[in-house]
Amino acid sequence: MAEESKNRESRDRESRNRESTIREIDTVDKIIRQRCTSKYLADEPLNSKLSRATIEEVIEAANFGPVHLTASKVHRSGEDDSILPWRFYVLQAGDCRSLRDLLISRGDGSKVPNMLAAASALIQVTWLPNPLETNSQIGVDPGVGADTETHIEVDGSSNLQDRLYDATIENMEHIAAASAAVQNMLLAATVRGIPTYWSSGGALRKADVFSWLEIPQREMLLGSVFLFPEDETGARVVPGKLRDKRGGTENWVKWVEFL
Repeated sequence: MAEESKNRESRDRESRNRESTIREIDTVDKIIRQRCTSKYLADEPLNSKLSRATIEEVIEAANFGPVHLTASKVHRSGEDDSILPWRFYVLQAGDCRSLRDLLISRGDGSKVPNMLAAASALIQVTWLPNPLETNSQIGVDPGVGADTETHIEVDGSSNLQDRLYDATIENMEHIAAASAAVQNMLLAATVRGIPTYWSSGGALRKADVFSWLEIPQREMLLGSVFLFPEDETGARVVPGKLRDKRGGTENWVKWVEFL
C-alpha cells in the first residue's frame, strides 16, 4: 500500500508539472503574438502614470538576451565598463516633453515631437560597433566622437551616425545581440499592458540630439523605443503596416532533409 501510494503521488506530481509547463508555454506564446507596433501621436503632452520602477522592470528583461561577443574596449571606460554591446539612454515622460520642446524650437516638422508628447518613456538603444578599420585611411582616431563634436567628411556625410561601420561578423553579432535585447524588452512591456513602438529614430539620430542626451557619437542608434500609456485618450494610434502582410511560415521556411 505504501509503495502504491508513493507511485500515485509521483504520477500526480508529474501531471501537475506537465499542466504547469503547458500553461507557461501558452502564456509565452500568447505574449509573443500579442506584441505589436502601436505609434501614439499627440498634439499636446499627455499625462503619464508609468513609474520608474516599471520602466526598470521592462529594461531588466533586456539583460537576459543572448550575447556572443563582448563590446570593444574603446566603448568601456570609467563607470561605463559593461561588456554588453549595447547601451540604453532612458527618458521619462517629463524629459520626453523637454526633448519635444527642443525639437520644435529648431523647426522639426516630423512625427517625432508628437510621439514625445504622448510617450511615457523613450529608450534610446545604441549598439557598439568595433572601431572602423578604415579610420587609419582617413586620419581619424579609432575612438573619435566619444566626447567631442567632431565632424568628419566621409562619403559626403558630416554626421558620424551616417558613417558606415565595417561589415564584419563581429559587428553582425553586436547588432543581433542588441536587437534580441530590444525584443525581450518589448515582450516585457507587452505582458504589462504597455503599448510600444520601435522606431528607427529619425530626428533622434542626429548628432545634436546625441549631444543633448550625452550619447557618445561613436555609438550607433539601433532604435528609439517608445513606451506609451495604456489610456490612449488624447492620442491618435497608428498600428504597424506590415503585421497582416507577413503570411505564414510556409512562405519563408524550408525543411532540409538529407537523403
